[in-house]
Amino acid sequence: MKRVTWIYLATYLATGGIGLLLAPRVALSVLLANGDYGDVMPRVVGMFMLVLSSIVATFVRRRDYSYYGTTIGARVFIVATMAVLYVRSEDPLFLVLEGIVLLGLVPAMYVQFIRRTR
Repeated sequence: MKRVTWIYLATYLATGGIGLLLAPRVALSVLLANGDYGDVMPRVVGMFMLVLSSIVATFVRRRDYSYYGTTIGARVFIVATMAVLYVRSEDPLFLVLEGIVLLGLVPAMYVQFIRRTR
């Protein structure tokens, strides 16, 4: 199950990264953004997402789960930050991104904290 949650993480990072890097306006419209993010910054975010995707994919390939808890903590921080950004901007982009992250975070937390104790 850890492998599946990391594959989901690597997949949405790669997909989003490619979209933001190569076609930022299209990617932002698919993500329901209503703000103006320019052309450069979404590409920078896409670049970082692709790099993070490759790191997570390496963990998956090597079956190295030593950073599993760290990825959960990072995603909790991301969800909290996006909630604040949504409140400040009212841009649906942040709700969509939050949903994407939560879709992988909730099962990861279950595997890490609940399932382990049973």
